[in-house]
Amino acid sequence: MLDLISSRVHADALDILVAAFEDDHAVRCLYPDPDAYRAHFPGFALALGGRAFDGGLVDVDDGGAALWLASGQEVDGAALGAYLEATVPAERREALAAGMELQGSFHPEEPHWYLPWIGVRPEAQGRGLGAALLRRGLARADRDGLPAYLEATNRRNAALYARHGFEALGTVEAPGYPEIIPMWRPATGTSN
Repeated sequence: MLDLISSRVHADALDILVAAFEDDHAVRCLYPDPDAYRAHFPGFALALGGRAFDGGLVDVDDGGAALWLASGQEVDGAALGAYLEATVPAERREALAAGMELQGSFHPEEPHWYLPWIGVRPEAQGRGLGAALLRRGLARADRDGLPAYLEATNRRNAALYARHGFEALGTVEAPGYPEIIPMWRPATGTSN
């Protein structure tokens, strides 16, 4: 029964993220073709945040999903790179590699919680679901006394994260790469 529930959460989370990021410029620059996006984005989401499923750190709630990596859970960079190499159009790979290297330079080395994915289906946006999911994950980081890190793919989302204590560390700007805003929330004793 637990495997059935786990696979349902897995499928629901991926379905939500596919819908949530369908019009996201940063993701769509990887897969501009709609069919390629639908075919490859789920694998990309898993390559970046799939380890959240291993630790039970996936929150799915009424049209929203968040995948968190606890301190010590790292993205498998080699697997992510191989997946992107296999699925991103050849003409995009050079810009992708340069942008990802710059983006990686912002990722903190100290212990922290990492939010690789949070999204809400378009029809459920504007109801506070994203904020509720964010608070749930931040409460875990707060219980651990650890900071949190994420990369905002647009300024609208960066404003949401800022309301929850995140501060921009800078901006990833590379030719042919989408603007990404790495953000850091210092450790606090209580959830926002």
